[in-house]
Amino acid sequence: MQEIIIIGIGQSGINIGLEFIKQLNYDHCLNNHQEIINQDRYNKKINVFYNENSRQQFIPRCLFLDLESSQIDKLLLQKDVIIDPNCCFSMNCGSGNLFAIGKYTEGAELMDKCKHVLNKYFEQSGNLQGIIMFFSTGGGSGSGIASNLIQYFREKDLTKIVHCNPVFSQGVIHNYLEIYNTVLILHQMIETVDIVTVFDNVALQYICNNNNLDSNYQNFNKIIAESLIQTTASYRFPGFINGGMKKLALNLIPFPRLHFVQPSYMIINKSDWSITNILNKQYKLCSFQDYLPNEYISYQIQLRGNCFEMPESQSLLIRKDDLYQFLGHDTHYRTHTSVQHIDHENIVGFLGNSNGFKKYLQSYQEDFIKMFRKKAYVYAYENIGMDQMEFTEAEYNINDLISEYGPFIHSCCHSEYDNYEEEEEY
Repeated sequence: MQEIIIIGIGQSGINIGLEFIKQLNYDHCLNNHQEIINQDRYNKKINVFYNENSRQQFIPRCLFLDLESSQIDKLLLQKDVIIDPNCCFSMNCGSGNLFAIGKYTEGAELMDKCKHVLNKYFEQSGNLQGIIMFFSTGGGSGSGIASNLIQYFREKDLTKIVHCNPVFSQGVIHNYLEIYNTVLILHQMIETVDIVTVFDNVALQYICNNNNLDSNYQNFNKIIAESLIQTTASYRFPGFINGGMKKLALNLIPFPRLHFVQPSYMIINKSDWSITNILNKQYKLCSFQDYLPNEYISYQIQLRGNCFEMPESQSLLIRKDDLYQFLGHDTHYRTHTSVQHIDHENIVGFLGNSNGFKKYLQSYQEDFIKMFRKKAYVYAYENIGMDQMEFTEAEYNINDLISEYGPFIHSCCHSEYDNYEEEEEY
């Protein structure tokens, strides 16, 4: 059975991680004492995210980090979930919204404090698959500490999957330092992360407005957590087609650096629905698809419920002109979980590796160049000990990734199904 560590970094990451655990508890019928209250619920795979103690309590396998102590204090005082206080670390300072502080000074000290917990997880887990990490790209704590953690896991064991779930402040920039922080953590994620599920405030705000919800961070966190409950359902429950972290990375990532995916999910409470509705804007949790027509390199459909008729692969295809087919690689696949969500009969989830991320990168690149060419605010990072070469390397790396994203040549990538249709037309 695979085992996964939940990691929340900074204020945003801690709140999302806590909400994710709350919804895991609800999905597995755990009370606020972490005890199973419904023995009929399937829980053979509950250990994916939990460790069971001698009192038959299922304690989340997690780690929470922040440079400010206030958020950690709130986490330990809340009564909804039992969190092991030995897995929560903070410093009595702030990041000043600087990536450099989160990575090199106080952030590095914090990493030294928490390494023994990570080592303990490695030693005690019989089949550790990897980590699922939450943070905001714009914050100093989130971006800086996340960079250290990513590097630590890569040095510790290359076989473990690092799955990051960053929240981008696309279009909702609160200060200019967020642009630098985002580009610097992007540089790290491009090089050393296995898969990145991209969330941003613009798309989350649109979903809230479309569903008559208040546009606040509490609702944003719930939406993100709900989508991840759907993504991880096939890890935790049985079904006709099961998934896992390694299978997710293997199928969605045809090229190692093109590992940024867009999430969507749709609750089905009616009989007349179409699988293609999942591509509509009101179900998407990131907004980079608004810049380019969707050109998917690969995608995963996640079905949950017991009344789905499993459609043929061809009927799951996004328009053949928008889906790249690589010889020897199945670019579309699906998971199916038979155990229903407690509140919903059927749910459809979607993860798409889209060429549209290229334009998303370009928007950050343009803002970064405008500031960095004038050396605006660079002194704040240099005072902490960063070198300007790190900014230059990050810029070059993003430029390289933009060029790698395409365009791919469709004429060389037709599937057998496409060829069949062409022959028929002829």
